[in-house]
Amino acid sequence: MFEALLIGIIAAVPVGPVLLMIIQKTLTLGKREGVSAGVGSALADTVYAAVGLFTLSLIEDFINAHQALIMFAGAAILGFIGIKILIKKIDFEVKPSSASLSIASHGLQTFTSAMSNPAALAFMLGLIATFDLGGEMLKAPIWALLLAVFIGEALYWIFVVFVLSRFVKLKPKVLQIVSRIAGAGICIFAILLLVRGLNILIV
Repeated sequence: MFEALLIGIIAAVPVGPVLLMIIQKTLTLGKREGVSAGVGSALADTVYAAVGLFTLSLIEDFINAHQALIMFAGAAILGFIGIKILIKKIDFEVKPSSASLSIASHGLQTFTSAMSNPAALAFMLGLIATFDLGGEMLKAPIWALLLAVFIGEALYWIFVVFVLSRFVKLKPKVLQIVSRIAGAGICIFAILLLVRGLNILIV
């Protein structure tokens, strides 16, 4: 159980588009939006953990056979999200009541982004193999392991959101710049995925 909790925390640590989105949403929209985005990421990694626990060798073969196609799809999704964040002008007059109507959409956005990233799946599979969590000799029921993975990552993101909202205070103009930098960064990740996919096809 502790290993599964640790896997959830470690899975969230690498710098990537999800981190950029959570930073952008927390600083420009608020804690609830940031936490919602973190929960979306935790759900995606829990899905990957379930895939790994049930069909580790099968999914590895599938990823290897369709790696370029998966990267192209991931690049398209990340590119769309990045451009949307990049060009969107932040309305700092939005009231919490109206913003709360789309709280779940922030989680859905990070969930989609994480699910479109084959590197995140490969990383989760590697963690499961490293901690020897899969296989026939499971240390706990699969549902309990998956719950521990989710809780570990969700707690990590809640901590990140708390630190950002508590200690990082920026002026509106700076927040707009941060939002555009995050959008540009996500677009860069999309381009890198596209290049890696093309490289696989060429080689």
